[in-house]
Amino acid sequence: MENNDPLSVLVSSDAKSVDRQKLAELLAPYLVIDSNSKEFGFTSKFDELPGNESKIEVFLAGVKARALLFDVNDGIFPKEIVAIGIMAEGSVKSSLKGLFDNRKIKKDRDGMYSLPSHRISELAKRIIK
Repeated sequence: MENNDPLSVLVSSDAKSVDRQKLAELLAPYLVIDSNSKEFGFTSKFDELPGNESKIEVFLAGVKARALLFDVNDGIFPKEIVAIGIMAEGSVKSSLKGLFDNRKIKKDRDGMYSLPSHRISELAKRIIK
């Protein structure tokens, strides 16, 4: 049966869909994901990102990409970010707090942080030069 409701164009079977091409363009200069371990490797360009908040945003975009590729959780705990060693614990916590307070990232009830899908395009415009 065909649905003639004009609002039906707003319904998707994948409500969390992401512009995968834009996400790939954003991340390619900064990180890779190991296909076996699902761990991140960072390029030298990652260290050149302007400020810790930008690094956290790009990293959370990487977490989103990993979730899309390997069907794993699209979120990460602060202690996991600290363990990766991209910045000091205090910098991780203060950057996450600042991004969350400014509604640039989400935090679930378990304390895992993620980048909302709608921010990918905006982040790509700001980061890709």
